[in-house]
Amino acid sequence: MSPEELADRAAVLDVVAAYAYTLDTKDWTGFGALFTDDAAWVYEAMLGRLDGRTAIMTTISESLRPLDATQHLNGNHVVTVHGDEADHTCYFQAQHLRRGAPDGELYTAGGRYDDRLRRTPDGWRFTYRELTALWSQGNLGVFQP
Repeated sequence: MSPEELADRAAVLDVVAAYAYTLDTKDWTGFGALFTDDAAWVYEAMLGRLDGRTAIMTTISESLRPLDATQHLNGNHVVTVHGDEADHTCYFQAQHLRRGAPDGELYTAGGRYDDRLRRTPDGWRFTYRELTALWSQGNLGVFQP
């Protein structure tokens, strides 16, 4: 692998890590900046398909607003770079906490991200992110205000 390919791979992984970090710190401006204007975000198990950076940022921030804390962990990354485009997949585990929620304070889910990214003047950005749920446990009601 060339130094350029290694640098691109690292830059893609930085975007993936920033996604988890911005969610968990509720940095919605930083979160939105990770997507192209025409990006799509898909999670059929919970929110369906969201089209465009603004819809993604608004819907995700609203869905996580009732929570006291989240922790998104990623692993087993596979990155393939094709010039100015890249494919990425990894597993995720996400914990969601709302203190005092009836029926339990914690909802945890695990699954897979399948992504497409594009090199932009501002760096690599998601053009497509699909979440596939593989398992969950706990109280889905933590998302309810």
